[in-house]
Amino acid sequence: MKIALTTLCLLLGIAISPHVQAQSYLLGPTVSYQYQKGSILKTGVYYATSINTRNILKLDATANFTWIQNKHAVIPEVAATFYSDMYILGLFARTEFTPYTVTPKIGISALTVLELDFGYGFPMANKTNYRPIKGFTTSLRFNIPLNSSL
Repeated sequence: MKIALTTLCLLLGIAISPHVQAQSYLLGPTVSYQYQKGSILKTGVYYATSINTRNILKLDATANFTWIQNKHAVIPEVAATFYSDMYILGLFARTEFTPYTVTPKIGISALTVLELDFGYGFPMANKTNYRPIKGFTTSLRFNIPLNSSL
């Protein structure tokens, strides 16, 4: 699974690298709250770039901190987000990958800084000694750009 996630990140990076120009990207930390069979706090980093004059692609790598069945867990996650016709408000499609779930989502974003999304997690594997992490999910995310040149 780790090899598949690493390969996906590398392929996405190679696919978008010809489009990256000087100062045409956003980079920074991301913090979010998600509810999916329990509360999850996510922290990590993101990289966003314009893929044409109207659309944006964002890649995230986060650590998901959760408290399930009286146990702490930290679950790694990578995600890809596609923003369509991004102005002040815009719609987006997102897919999150963990070792245990694949979660497609749709949502609305304000300037790619504040996001609200809804989705469904499909189980890929079970975490040992935990109930399955799957089902409907919603999250509120803050992306804090360290630059403002997109």
